[in-house]
Order: sequence, then C-alpha cells, then structure tokens
Amino acid sequence: MSTSAQTADNGIETYLARLDAALAGVALPEKDEILREIRAHVLDSVADSTDRDAAVDRVLRLLGAPEQLAERYGTECQLTRASGSFSPWLLLRTSWRWARLGMIGTIAFVLGLLGYSLALGLTITLLLKPVMPSRVGLWLGSGNLFLGVPANRAGMHEVLGQWFVPVVALVAFATAIGTTSALRWLMRKRPRNPAYQVSQTTV
Repeated sequence: MSTSAQTADNGIETYLARLDAALAGVALPEKDEILREIRAHVLDSVADSTDRDAAVDRVLRLLGAPEQLAERYGTECQLTRASGSFSPWLLLRTSWRWARLGMIGTIAFVLGLLGYSLALGLTITLLLKPVMPSRVGLWLGSGNLFLGVPANRAGMHEVLGQWFVPVVALVAFATAIGTTSALRWLMRKRPRNPAYQVSQTTV
C-alpha cells in the first residue's frame, strides 16, 4: 500500500473513530449501521480517484465535523422513535431538536408548543373550577370571550354553566390528541435523505 493510500485510510479511520465517540447516545445497532454507511459512502466517492489522499480529504470536509454529523444522525434516530410515541414530552423535545435542522422542524415545534400549551391551559382551568366555581368559566360580555378567571366580571356572564367541565375537558383532550397526531404525522412524512446530505462528493 502506498504512503498516500495509507494516509487516506488513516484519515477515514480517524474520522470514523470521532464519529463513533460522538454517537455515544445512539443504540449500538443503529450506530454500527451509521458507521458502515459513512465508510461505504466515503469509499464509493473516492473509488475512481487518481489522488486518493486528496479525494478522501475533500469528501470528509464535505461531510462536516463528525460531531455535527452525529447530531444530525442522532436527530434522525430520535425522530424515528418519537414518530411512534404518544408522549407529549418526547414529541415536543424531539421537535425542538428537529427545529435546529430546518423549516419543517421549526413548524412542528411551533405547532407542538402552541397545541400542548393550549391543552395545558384548559386543564388548569378544569383544576381551578372546583376551587373557585363561581369565578372560573367561559365568560362573554362587551364583545369579548374569556376563558378562566376574568379580572373584571362587570357586564360579563358565564355561558357554559354546568357544561363547563365536560366541554372544556373534551376540548383539552381533543387538542392534546390532535397535536400529538399532527406531530407524529409530520415526523413520519419527513424526507428520509441520508443525514449527511452532501452533494457532489464523488471525486
């Protein structure tokens, strides 16, 4: 093996070792698959190159730092897990991580934040209703509609009465389920390109 080829192979192994370390939070089967995928990608990209050392260096630079690549792969793995989950916390946390990678992730995070915040707010009013039955409600007056405890009830009247608890509980449940379903759908329908997403790496 020539010195240039040996140097190139050492560069690949060093890169993969750093990537391996950066993927510490990824399950072992998934990690092994990622490492095989990256190794195959690099080797395929430089297979026909006359200057293997320069070709490997270029491909590795295009891949980016191993730590950044590991972050993208880690996000992909987490998205796969979250897309089958019903945990609002996992879905929202995954959406936040996804938001750092692009617009679709940002939309998912904003949707999740607004949806779960609304469901939580409705749930809080349900918990307050038994404590302050005459103050908590859906209030209408002066062209305004207010849910909760208004600062000034002058000219306002509560419109749900005894139906407040079942109606608000139903809306809170529907909001939470709808938000969960929307996030799961977005995660399942996301583009499934390789996490490294490099172009023109064939030398």
